[in-house]
Amino acid sequence: MMSFFAPRSPANPAQVTRIKAWAQELLTTDPAVPMLVTELRCTEPGCAPLETVIALLGVPGGTVQYTVHKPLSEVCRDDLVGLRPKGR
Repeated sequence: MMSFFAPRSPANPAQVTRIKAWAQELLTTDPAVPMLVTELRCTEPGCAPLETVIALLGVPGGTVQYTVHKPLSEVCRDDLVGLRPKGR
């Protein structure tokens, strides 16, 4: 059984910086748009236990989220190629 309160390993700041750079390049985001990159536990059936979420904040129409079904430490540039916003 997975504990939602179990500690996670801390995020690697260098990896977060790489993912943000790839996202700005591949998702054609304005560098002025605030971006959040975080690792979350996925609770949906059939989902990987950990997923990486990229959120663009303050864009027209509200926050835009992208999900990569891998832990943050395993995300590579190719994972962001062709990524589509969640729920849009």
